[in-house]
Amino acid sequence: MEKIRIHDLDGNGLAFDLRHVLRALAPRSLGAKWMITSSIESYFEATGEGGLRLEQLAEERVQIIGSELLSIADNTWQVIWGDFIGFLHEAPDTEWLIIRAVDSSFFEIETSDQICTAAIKSHFHDVRVG
Repeated sequence: MEKIRIHDLDGNGLAFDLRHVLRALAPRSLGAKWMITSSIESYFEATGEGGLRLEQLAEERVQIIGSELLSIADNTWQVIWGDFIGFLHEAPDTEWLIIRAVDSSFFEIETSDQICTAAIKSHFHDVRVG
């Protein structure tokens, strides 16, 4: 799986959040199933009303559909730490894509799907390999 990192910044920190990544990967991201987990480095952490719901889902380790994840992300102020593991309908037991929020510093995308990699690179400005 290839890893790319999104570092787009504005004057106050990251210029994007989970909702923007999900929209850049639509429509596949919206039909995928997602599991939310803590990262290796830290417990799951997000802010805002939606952030509380994401934290709850990370504790429960259940899968939700991408359209529901986007709805929750729209009510989230910021995802600080956490992994979002996507599974496609046609391969429900195989990880399709991982979105990883890293300490409010950047988001990492890990996937073998070159269409998704290209979508991220075209949608965001500061995308780095590795």
